[in-house]
Amino acid sequence: MSSASVVSRPPTACSVLRAQLPGADFVHACQATTRRDGRSALQAYRDMAATIPGWFDGLMALRNRGMRLLGMKHLGSLRAVQDVEDPQPGQRLGIFTLQSLDDDAIVLEDDDRHLRVQLALQWQGDVLEVATVVHTHNAFGRVYMLPVAPVHRLIVPHLLKRQVQLYR
Repeated sequence: MSSASVVSRPPTACSVLRAQLPGADFVHACQATTRRDGRSALQAYRDMAATIPGWFDGLMALRNRGMRLLGMKHLGSLRAVQDVEDPQPGQRLGIFTLQSLDDDAIVLEDDDRHLRVQLALQWQGDVLEVATVVHTHNAFGRVYMLPVAPVHRLIVPHLLKRQVQLYR
C-alpha cells in the first residue's frame, strides 16, 4: 500500500472487532499505510472526526431529525468529538460511546433497540485500520442499513484517505 492508498477489505486477523464478526449484518474495513509518528488510536479518531465534511454533518442532522420521529435517538454530530483529556469507557465521544481504549486501538459503539454499531480505529505498525461491524436487532434496523451501508462504504475510505494525506 502506498501512503495515499486506501484499501477496503475485511478486517485483519488481529482486528479488535474480530470477535464481533459472527452474525454481523454489515462489516466494512479499510486500511492505509501512513506515518504513525507516535499517534495514539484516540488521536487518529479525533483526527478522522475533524476531517468530516460539513455537508456530511448536514446529512447527519437530517438523519437525526427524521429518525427521532421513528424512535431512533438523536446522535449529534460526527465532528463533535469532545477534547476529553483522559476518556474512560462509557463516556460519549462524538456520536459513539467509548468501549475500550489503548494506545493502539479504540473501540466505540452505539447500541439502540434497532441496531448495534461498533467502530474501531487500530494501528498495526504504520497501518491504520478503520473497521465497522453492525448487528441489527429488528426489521427496522435492517431497513435503516439499506441506504447507510453504501454511504458508509464511500465515506469511510474517503475520510481515511483525507486523514492519511494530512499525516504526510
